[in-house]
Amino acid sequence: MCLNQLLCTLENNLANIEIGQRRIKTTDVAYTDDVTIFVTSPTDIPKIQEALHCFEEASGAKVNIGKSRALAIGPWDTAVRIVDIPYHSEANILGFH
Repeated sequence: MCLNQLLCTLENNLANIEIGQRRIKTTDVAYTDDVTIFVTSPTDIPKIQEALHCFEEASGAKVNIGKSRALAIGPWDTAVRIVDIPYHSEANILGFH
């Protein structure tokens, strides 16, 4: 229940991507305490940081950087850091490799 406000904020403030054949537009995928955020532009990073900061202040929850992963797909500049999360060449997202 706590994550709902964070997910709504992300959906309202970030550019959507299309997933699957049904063209579902989303900015994030969540299951229990796992959240995947799709970032399509470096200009979205401050929006994500602000949303996470507000969520942390309101809920007392914190992002576990040690368990977090950033995965650059395409011509993404990995010098652009997202909340100090390290980049990886592969990642599991909601149990899928």
